[in-house]
Amino acid sequence: MQWKGKTEVEVFEEKANELVSMTFALCEKRLSKEPNAVSLPQKALAAAALSVQESVKTFLAVTNIPDDTGEQEK
Repeated sequence: MQWKGKTEVEVFEEKANELVSMTFALCEKRLSKEPNAVSLPQKALAAAALSVQESVKTFLAVTNIPDDTGEQEK
């Protein structure tokens, strides 16, 4: 499937990168409220943001693995 000349995976990658950027922006906003006294929920939020980033990276890497027929998803 194509969207404006882009493959489904390319569109997904753009949206996923946007999600990661929004996740870090929200995390930074919450962490900057109390920069000298980071709470346990703030630490958990930072860890969750990193987890989102790594999960997206992993998902995108897996989408580039050729399937059983030796072809990549388009």
